[in-house]
Amino acid sequence: FEFLMLGGSLLVPESPRWLALRGRKQEAVSSLQSLQSLDPQAAAAQVDEMIVMSGGSPDDKEDGGTVDKLKEIFNSKYNRRALFIGLGLVLFQQLSGQPSVLYFANRIFEQAGMGFEAALIIGVFKLLMTFASAFLVENPNFGRRSLLLYGNTGVSISLLLLSYFYLGGDPSAGGAFGSLQQYSIIASMLLFVGSYQIGFGPISWLILSEIFPLRIRSAAVSLGTLANFSSNLLVTLLFEAERLQLGESLLFLQFGVIGILATLFTFFYVFETRGLSLEEIEMKLKSEVDKV
Repeated sequence: FEFLMLGGSLLVPESPRWLALRGRKQEAVSSLQSLQSLDPQAAAAQVDEMIVMSGGSPDDKEDGGTVDKLKEIFNSKYNRRALFIGLGLVLFQQLSGQPSVLYFANRIFEQAGMGFEAALIIGVFKLLMTFASAFLVENPNFGRRSLLLYGNTGVSISLLLLSYFYLGGDPSAGGAFGSLQQYSIIASMLLFVGSYQIGFGPISWLILSEIFPLRIRSAAVSLGTLANFSSNLLVTLLFEAERLQLGESLLFLQFGVIGILATLFTFFYVFETRGLSLEEIEMKLKSEVDKV
Protein backbone atom coordinates (compact mmCIF):
# COMPACT_ATOMS: atom_id res chain seq x y z
CA PHE A 1 0.00 0.00 0.00
CA GLU A 2 2.84 2.38 0.81
CA PHE A 3 4.37 1.86 -2.65
CA LEU A 4 0.96 2.46 -4.25
CA MET A 5 0.66 5.72 -2.32
CA LEU A 6 4.17 6.73 -3.32
CA GLY A 7 3.49 5.97 -6.97
CA GLY A 8 0.19 7.82 -6.87
CA SER A 9 1.76 10.90 -5.26
CA LEU A 10 4.16 11.19 -8.19
CA LEU A 11 1.17 11.67 -10.49
CA VAL A 12 -0.46 14.43 -8.44
CA PRO A 13 0.18 17.95 -9.82
CA GLU A 14 1.22 20.82 -7.58
CA SER A 15 -1.55 22.86 -5.97
CA PRO A 16 -2.64 25.71 -8.31
CA ARG A 17 -2.89 28.11 -5.37
CA TRP A 18 0.59 27.24 -4.13
CA LEU A 19 2.00 27.87 -7.59
CA ALA A 20 0.00 31.06 -8.19
CA LEU A 21 1.09 32.71 -4.95
CA ARG A 22 4.72 32.05 -5.81
CA GLY A 23 4.61 33.80 -9.14
CA ARG A 24 4.35 30.62 -11.22
CA LYS A 25 1.10 31.59 -12.89
CA GLN A 26 1.45 29.56 -16.07
CA GLU A 27 2.22 26.41 -14.08
CA ALA A 28 -0.81 27.17 -11.90
CA VAL A 29 -2.99 27.47 -14.99
CA SER A 30 -1.69 24.14 -16.32
CA SER A 31 -2.25 22.45 -12.97
CA LEU A 32 -5.81 23.77 -12.76
CA GLN A 33 -6.53 22.59 -16.30
CA SER A 34 -5.24 19.13 -15.40
CA LEU A 35 -7.28 18.91 -12.19
CA GLN A 36 -10.57 20.40 -13.38
CA SER A 37 -10.47 19.97 -17.18
CA LEU A 38 -10.90 23.73 -17.74
CA ASP A 39 -10.08 25.64 -20.90
CA PRO A 40 -7.03 27.98 -20.69
CA GLN A 41 -9.08 31.16 -20.36
CA ALA A 42 -11.26 29.86 -17.53
CA ALA A 43 -8.23 28.43 -15.71
CA ALA A 44 -6.33 31.74 -16.04
CA ALA A 45 -9.32 33.65 -14.69
CA GLN A 46 -9.54 31.36 -11.65
CA VAL A 47 -5.82 31.72 -10.98
CA ASP A 48 -6.13 35.54 -11.08
CA GLU A 49 -9.05 35.28 -8.63
CA MET A 50 -6.98 33.08 -6.31
CA ILE A 51 -4.20 35.66 -6.21
CA VAL A 52 -6.55 38.59 -5.55
CA MET A 53 -8.75 36.89 -2.93
CA SER A 54 -5.79 35.35 -1.10
CA GLY A 55 -4.31 38.80 -0.63
CA GLY A 56 -1.16 37.82 -2.51
CA SER A 57 0.50 38.79 -5.73
CA PRO A 58 2.78 37.07 -8.20
CA ASP A 59 5.72 38.53 -6.34
CA ASP A 60 4.87 36.86 -3.04
CA LYS A 61 7.33 34.01 -3.28
CA GLU A 62 8.45 33.67 0.32
CA ASP A 63 6.41 32.16 3.10
CA GLY A 64 6.41 33.81 6.49
CA GLY A 65 8.07 32.03 9.38
CA THR A 66 6.17 29.73 11.70
CA VAL A 67 6.18 32.31 14.52
CA ASP A 68 4.70 34.94 12.17
CA LYS A 69 1.99 32.51 11.09
CA LEU A 70 1.11 31.65 14.69
CA LYS A 71 0.90 35.35 15.54
CA GLU A 72 -1.46 35.88 12.61
CA ILE A 73 -3.63 32.97 13.76
CA PHE A 74 -4.08 34.30 17.29
CA ASN A 75 -4.20 38.02 16.45
CA SER A 76 -7.12 37.71 14.02
CA LYS A 77 -10.63 37.04 15.30
CA TYR A 78 -11.42 35.25 12.03
CA ASN A 79 -8.43 32.94 12.32
CA ARG A 80 -9.18 32.31 15.99
CA ARG A 81 -12.70 31.19 15.04
CA ALA A 82 -11.30 28.91 12.33
CA LEU A 83 -8.87 27.45 14.88
CA PHE A 84 -11.69 26.99 17.38
CA ILE A 85 -13.73 25.02 14.82
CA GLY A 86 -10.76 22.99 13.58
CA LEU A 87 -9.43 22.07 17.03
CA GLY A 88 -12.94 21.39 18.31
CA LEU A 89 -13.58 18.86 15.55
CA VAL A 90 -10.28 16.97 15.90
CA LEU A 91 -10.55 16.90 19.71
CA PHE A 92 -14.14 15.64 19.70
CA GLN A 93 -13.12 13.11 17.05
CA GLN A 94 -10.82 11.45 19.57
CA LEU A 95 -12.51 12.23 22.90
CA SER A 96 -15.74 10.57 21.76
CA GLY A 97 -13.92 7.26 22.08
CA GLN A 98 -12.76 6.38 18.58
CA PRO A 99 -9.30 5.18 19.70
CA SER A 100 -10.76 3.05 22.48
CA VAL A 101 -13.58 1.44 20.54
CA LEU A 102 -11.44 0.56 17.53
CA TYR A 103 -8.05 -0.13 19.14
CA PHE A 104 -9.55 -2.29 21.87
CA ALA A 105 -12.25 -3.99 19.79
CA ASN A 106 -10.83 -7.45 20.47
CA ARG A 107 -10.85 -6.87 24.21
CA ILE A 108 -14.35 -5.40 24.13
CA PHE A 109 -15.66 -8.47 22.33
CA GLU A 110 -13.76 -10.82 24.64
CA GLN A 111 -15.45 -9.16 27.60
CA ALA A 112 -18.78 -9.87 25.93
CA GLY A 113 -17.85 -13.53 25.41
CA MET A 114 -17.22 -13.25 21.65
CA GLY A 115 -14.18 -14.22 19.62
CA PHE A 116 -11.95 -12.43 17.16
CA GLU A 117 -14.47 -13.13 14.38
CA ALA A 118 -16.58 -10.25 15.66
CA ALA A 119 -13.60 -7.88 15.47
CA LEU A 120 -12.89 -9.15 11.95
CA ILE A 121 -16.43 -8.27 10.91
CA ILE A 122 -15.91 -4.76 12.26
CA GLY A 123 -12.64 -4.41 10.33
CA VAL A 124 -14.18 -5.49 7.02
CA PHE A 125 -17.18 -3.22 7.56
CA LYS A 126 -14.85 -0.30 8.33
CA LEU A 127 -13.08 -0.86 5.00
CA LEU A 128 -16.39 -0.91 3.10
CA MET A 129 -17.59 2.26 4.82
CA THR A 130 -14.32 3.98 3.88
CA PHE A 131 -15.26 3.54 0.21
CA ALA A 132 -18.80 4.69 0.94
CA SER A 133 -17.58 7.85 2.68
CA ALA A 134 -15.42 8.74 -0.33
CA PHE A 135 -18.61 8.76 -2.42
CA LEU A 136 -20.75 10.64 0.11
CA VAL A 137 -18.27 13.46 0.75
CA GLU A 138 -18.73 14.89 -2.76
CA ASN A 139 -22.31 13.74 -3.26
CA PRO A 140 -24.47 16.81 -4.08
CA ASN A 141 -27.24 15.45 -1.84
CA PHE A 142 -25.02 15.80 1.22
CA GLY A 143 -22.69 18.41 2.68
CA ARG A 144 -19.78 18.39 5.08
CA ARG A 145 -21.93 19.70 7.91
CA SER A 146 -24.84 17.34 7.31
CA LEU A 147 -22.55 14.30 7.18
CA LEU A 148 -20.96 15.39 10.45
CA LEU A 149 -24.38 15.78 12.06
CA TYR A 150 -25.58 12.39 10.80
CA GLY A 151 -22.31 10.73 11.76
CA ASN A 152 -22.06 12.32 15.20
CA THR A 153 -25.66 11.44 15.97
CA GLY A 154 -25.02 7.82 14.97
CA VAL A 155 -21.83 7.69 17.05
CA SER A 156 -23.66 9.05 20.10
CA ILE A 157 -26.57 6.60 19.74
CA SER A 158 -24.22 3.64 19.26
CA LEU A 159 -22.21 4.53 22.37
CA LEU A 160 -25.36 4.93 24.47
CA LEU A 161 -26.59 1.57 23.16
CA LEU A 162 -23.27 -0.06 24.08
CA SER A 163 -23.60 1.42 27.56
CA TYR A 164 -27.10 -0.03 27.87
CA PHE A 165 -26.21 -3.50 26.53
CA TYR A 166 -23.22 -3.77 28.86
CA LEU A 167 -25.36 -2.77 31.83
CA GLY A 168 -25.98 -5.78 34.04
CA GLY A 169 -23.89 -8.08 31.91
CA ASP A 170 -20.38 -7.07 32.91
CA PRO A 171 -18.29 -10.27 33.11
CA SER A 172 -15.95 -8.61 35.61
CA ALA A 173 -18.96 -8.29 37.93
CA GLY A 174 -19.96 -11.90 37.43
CA GLY A 175 -22.62 -11.22 34.81
CA ALA A 176 -23.03 -13.04 31.55
CA PHE A 177 -24.08 -12.08 28.05
CA GLY A 178 -26.82 -13.87 26.17
CA SER A 179 -26.79 -14.36 22.41
CA LEU A 180 -29.22 -11.48 21.83
CA GLN A 181 -27.05 -9.17 23.91
CA GLN A 182 -23.92 -10.23 22.01
CA TYR A 183 -25.56 -9.58 18.63
CA SER A 184 -26.80 -6.23 19.92
CA ILE A 185 -23.26 -5.28 20.89
CA ILE A 186 -21.99 -6.20 17.41
CA ALA A 187 -24.80 -4.18 15.80
CA SER A 188 -23.97 -1.19 18.00
CA MET A 189 -20.31 -1.43 17.07
CA LEU A 190 -21.23 -1.57 13.38
CA LEU A 191 -23.36 1.55 13.85
CA PHE A 192 -20.44 3.26 15.58
CA VAL A 193 -17.97 2.37 12.84
CA GLY A 194 -20.33 3.28 10.00
CA SER A 195 -21.26 6.60 11.59
CA TYR A 196 -17.65 7.46 12.34
CA GLN A 197 -16.53 6.64 8.79
CA ILE A 198 -19.06 9.00 7.17
CA GLY A 199 -18.67 11.73 9.78
CA PHE A 200 -15.73 12.36 12.05
CA GLY A 201 -13.36 10.05 10.17
CA PRO A 202 -12.99 11.97 6.89
CA ILE A 203 -14.88 15.23 7.49
CA SER A 204 -12.86 16.53 10.45
CA TRP A 205 -9.64 16.40 8.44
CA LEU A 206 -11.34 17.78 5.35
CA ILE A 207 -12.71 20.84 7.16
CA LEU A 208 -9.41 21.33 8.97
CA SER A 209 -7.65 21.59 5.61
CA GLU A 210 -10.29 23.89 4.08
CA ILE A 211 -11.13 26.40 6.77
CA PHE A 212 -7.82 28.26 7.11
CA PRO A 213 -6.44 30.88 4.71
CA LEU A 214 -3.60 29.57 2.57
CA ARG A 215 -0.94 31.78 4.13
CA ILE A 216 -1.42 30.26 7.62
CA ARG A 217 -2.75 26.83 6.69
CA SER A 218 0.46 24.89 7.32
CA ALA A 219 0.84 26.22 10.88
CA ALA A 220 -2.86 25.88 11.69
CA VAL A 221 -3.16 22.32 10.37
CA SER A 222 -0.02 21.44 12.36
CA LEU A 223 -1.74 22.65 15.54
CA GLY A 224 -4.79 20.58 14.67
CA THR A 225 -2.70 17.48 13.99
CA LEU A 226 -0.85 17.93 17.31
CA ALA A 227 -4.15 18.27 19.18
CA ASN A 228 -5.58 15.22 17.42
CA PHE A 229 -2.76 12.81 18.15
CA SER A 230 -2.23 14.14 21.68
CA SER A 231 -5.89 13.49 22.53
CA ASN A 232 -5.64 10.12 20.77
CA LEU A 233 -2.74 9.19 23.04
CA LEU A 234 -4.60 10.43 26.12
CA VAL A 235 -7.74 8.42 25.40
CA THR A 236 -5.73 5.30 24.55
CA LEU A 237 -3.71 5.50 27.77
CA LEU A 238 -6.75 6.12 29.97
CA PHE A 239 -9.10 3.57 28.38
CA GLU A 240 -8.01 0.46 30.26
CA ALA A 241 -7.75 2.25 33.62
CA GLU A 242 -11.22 3.74 33.19
CA ARG A 243 -12.63 0.41 32.05
CA LEU A 244 -11.37 -1.31 35.18
CA GLN A 245 -12.48 1.54 37.45
CA LEU A 246 -15.86 2.38 35.91
CA GLY A 247 -16.81 -0.74 33.99
CA GLU A 248 -17.77 -0.89 30.33
CA SER A 249 -21.27 0.54 30.77
CA LEU A 250 -20.21 3.79 32.45
CA LEU A 251 -17.22 4.09 30.13
CA PHE A 252 -19.39 4.00 27.02
CA LEU A 253 -21.90 6.32 28.68
CA GLN A 254 -19.09 8.84 29.18
CA PHE A 255 -18.12 8.62 25.51
CA GLY A 256 -21.79 8.88 24.51
CA VAL A 257 -22.21 12.15 26.42
CA ILE A 258 -19.10 13.54 24.72
CA GLY A 259 -20.60 12.44 21.39
CA ILE A 260 -23.75 14.44 22.15
CA LEU A 261 -21.61 17.50 22.96
CA ALA A 262 -19.78 16.99 19.64
CA THR A 263 -23.11 16.98 17.80
CA LEU A 264 -24.15 20.22 19.50
CA PHE A 265 -20.76 21.77 18.69
CA THR A 266 -21.21 20.86 15.03
CA PHE A 267 -24.75 22.22 14.93
CA PHE A 268 -23.89 25.59 16.45
CA TYR A 269 -20.39 26.31 15.15
CA VAL A 270 -19.62 24.38 11.95
CA PHE A 271 -20.86 25.89 8.69
CA GLU A 272 -21.21 24.23 5.30
CA THR A 273 -18.16 24.31 2.99
CA ARG A 274 -19.08 21.89 0.20
CA GLY A 275 -18.99 23.43 -3.26
CA LEU A 276 -17.09 26.52 -2.10
CA SER A 277 -13.61 27.55 -3.17
CA LEU A 278 -11.06 28.13 -0.41
CA GLU A 279 -11.41 31.88 -0.92
CA GLU A 280 -15.21 31.65 -0.64
CA ILE A 281 -14.85 29.61 2.56
CA GLU A 282 -12.66 32.37 3.99
CA MET A 283 -15.26 34.99 3.11
CA LYS A 284 -18.07 32.87 4.61
CA LEU A 285 -16.07 32.43 7.81
CA LYS A 286 -15.69 36.20 8.10
CA SER A 287 -19.41 36.69 7.58
CA GLU A 288 -20.19 34.08 10.27
CA VAL A 289 -17.88 35.79 12.76
CA ASP A 290 -19.25 39.25 11.97
CA LYS A 291 -22.79 38.05 12.74
CA VAL A 292 -21.87 37.56 16.39
